[in-house]
Amino acid sequence: MKEKTENLIKRLELIKDSDPFNKRILNDCFDHFRTLQDEVDRLIYHNNNLMNVIYQNQTELENIDVPTR
Repeated sequence: MKEKTENLIKRLELIKDSDPFNKRILNDCFDHFRTLQDEVDRLIYHNNNLMNVIYQNQTELENIDVPTR
């Protein structure tokens, strides 16, 4: 999905200023795609960090004694 989005961003970047009739909408789309991709990248980064914390603490989590009734 990221490759497809990056491809769309590149294509929009090439044409966004060349069409005077659609310049505004193309620029808006470009900006929005870029913002969305930045947010996806940020979420991927945080997800990876969270997964690392989980993996680092996995042994501790598995060894927690849960009292039985």
